[in-house]
Amino acid sequence: MGNGEWGMGNWELGMGNWELQFNNLTMNKFLSFSLTPEVEAMLPSQQLATILSLDPTTIVPIPDMPAAVVGVSLWQGQVLWLVDLAYLLGFEPLLTPEYHQSKRSVLRVTSPGKTLGLLVHQVGQLMRFKTQQIQPPTTMITSTTGQYIKGTVRNYQDETLLIVDVEAILEGFE
Repeated sequence: MGNGEWGMGNWELGMGNWELQFNNLTMNKFLSFSLTPEVEAMLPSQQLATILSLDPTTIVPIPDMPAAVVGVSLWQGQVLWLVDLAYLLGFEPLLTPEYHQSKRSVLRVTSPGKTLGLLVHQVGQLMRFKTQQIQPPTTMITSTTGQYIKGTVRNYQDETLLIVDVEAILEGFE
């Protein structure tokens, strides 16, 4: 029973790459969130650094930036650039006058040497999917969201969730 065996197969939890392997099936961990009340998406949990609740009045707009860049805010003494993820992906912007009244959810994502805050409608939950469940994005999805979607997956309620390509977003805002 030693060495990670429980009589049912091998198991391994690799914290560095956030993959759970059980019976030779790789499970990938994601954080789900809403882009709009109707559109669900997720990102690989290993690229998530922090979930923030941000008062919109603390966002300082920066002129002459792409429309999806809503501005900057201070986070732990550091300047955090903020991008409206829904707007970047072709949906209605999150920061409308009616939304300025409440705090916004921000996913602080990182890659070596890069950090960005992604404004989302609502944070969901941690989810696991087998690698085999992940499908490439359809032509309809890529035509509306561009290079920022790396795939899709169907959840247990048979809803399609978009998988956001954090690396592509970070590279697009260097």
